[in-house]
Amino acid sequence: MSNGRYGRFGALIGVACVSSTHCRFLIYSTKNAEVLAYHELKLRQIVHQAGWMEYDPSEIWKNTQECIETAYKNLVILEINPHDIIAIGIVNQRGTSVLWNKETGQPLHNAIGWSDCRSTSILKSMLHNVRHNVDYVRYRSGLPLSSCFSALKIRWLMDHVPSVATAIEEKKCLFGTLDSWLLWNLTGGVETGVHSTDLTNAHYTALMNLSTEQWDPKLCQFFRLPLNILPRIRSNSEIFGYVLDGPLLGVPIAAMMGEQPASLLGQLCVKAGQNICTLDDSCFVLLNTGREKLDSTNGLITGVAHKLGEKEATNYTLEGAISNAGSTVTWLRDKLQISTEINSNDNVVESLNTFIGENSMISSSCSSSMLNAECGLAAKRSEITFVPAFHGLYAPYWRHDARGIILGLTSQTTAENITQAAYEATGFQIFEVLQAFKSDTPNWDRSCMQPVLTFGGDYAENSHLVQFIADIIGYMMERPQTTSPAGLGVMITAGVTMKVVSLKYAVQMYTPPTDVFAPMTTKNRRELLYRRWDYAVKKCLHWNNYQTYEADVELFAQRELDPNLPVRRSIPGSVFLISSFALVLLANYLKNNPLK
Repeated sequence: MSNGRYGRFGALIGVACVSSTHCRFLIYSTKNAEVLAYHELKLRQIVHQAGWMEYDPSEIWKNTQECIETAYKNLVILEINPHDIIAIGIVNQRGTSVLWNKETGQPLHNAIGWSDCRSTSILKSMLHNVRHNVDYVRYRSGLPLSSCFSALKIRWLMDHVPSVATAIEEKKCLFGTLDSWLLWNLTGGVETGVHSTDLTNAHYTALMNLSTEQWDPKLCQFFRLPLNILPRIRSNSEIFGYVLDGPLLGVPIAAMMGEQPASLLGQLCVKAGQNICTLDDSCFVLLNTGREKLDSTNGLITGVAHKLGEKEATNYTLEGAISNAGSTVTWLRDKLQISTEINSNDNVVESLNTFIGENSMISSSCSSSMLNAECGLAAKRSEITFVPAFHGLYAPYWRHDARGIILGLTSQTTAENITQAAYEATGFQIFEVLQAFKSDTPNWDRSCMQPVLTFGGDYAENSHLVQFIADIIGYMMERPQTTSPAGLGVMITAGVTMKVVSLKYAVQMYTPPTDVFAPMTTKNRRELLYRRWDYAVKKCLHWNNYQTYEADVELFAQRELDPNLPVRRSIPGSVFLISSFALVLLANYLKNNPLK
């Protein structure tokens, strides 16, 4: 769709990406979505206490500038005309929150990461006031009450950082997620900085009304936050401003989008019913619901997929957010000194492979009481269950008080067993979100929805792990060979703004080769292991309830030996109810028809 005034790669679009671990700048060809040049720098994560996660906003801005300059130079080295760059876009991890002084341009505090849980005490107080109804504001925001969204982070900063409270009182404070922070700096900062955000990022603050697509005064009142610090909400695809410094001087900023919705678009999942899973330190599973805004009753987030123009219709998603996925593996490696690298550890590979092939087929025919005796290694490796709820569970539970748990430890437990259980936990959490998708779409035509999950993220590069996840969830897994799906999604969005790309063109021309992974386990095997997982989750939700512990363990053992136990246990109660009802009927009959 590019005309002849550009070089052999057509019009070029740059994308600034800020994830939870890296800053990147990628330069795409709109002709075929090839990444022509890029540069990335690792982000420094600042952890003062357990459960806290901060970033230095000034460092993020400096790294972004360096990435832009280096990628630009790389383009020149490749003898590609940098003046073919017609626009740039911004994509970022949603929820990470920054407050800064608009007169000095200096951050008032480090940026608080999306997974930071320092505001849990505020959350507890709010839940107490609304009778522990985690869905109290869902009908307005589409979100449950949780510390992962920006509103509670702002509230914590107002309560604990004097400079923030002072700046707000003096009307010098601005708030933004990382897209707003970069946009403000790119467009001139203190002098001419544009203070805006897009729908996908605004939604994750928990302050936007999902119906009006504007800041909701009642939500701000509920969280006790001022409206005047919030950026202007705009669609994903429009001119936000122009770069006022550096090698891209004068280039329009034509797109902004949160990382997960951008990945949905970048994986070309543009039809209702298509879903993606992005597995990094955390994990996000999104279902495209098209223009249908579904209110979840099963613990999912009702979110925004994209709005490609101010006057265009909004597309929506259902989303499951999982806080600990790859970070669980990092915890095992850094804190417990366990080797978790799949490629370099043959024992871990062997452990993951016990889920597939003959082992899984054999174990599926074994009852749980026979696992150790007759099913061999595959069964033994499945005895450990690890729920990594280090600071609570997100979708579909939204329980800030849950805590991590490992069940099934014996003297024979190895490091590989624990590693397998950690990877297994990610698979089970994905499975729970997929089941919630089905429950929230009861009226959808299932014949049009194939059990296929598009998989991406840093951890998706390992084929052993992708196959392992496929075996747990029972879905066909597709892994497109796309460099940075989120970056591609924003490139498409910017291309739509500049009228050099359309969604139809993107689907036709940008579809990459795809690796496919089919599940190799049986349904019985998956259900058996999920029952164990489900029990472990229930224990971590009530981990401090010691009174029922022994009874729960005994009951679980009985259920493993006798799957029909709940049915048989219900028989005496049923007999009692039926006989009582019969006696009542008999008494009424005798009352009306006394014996002569």
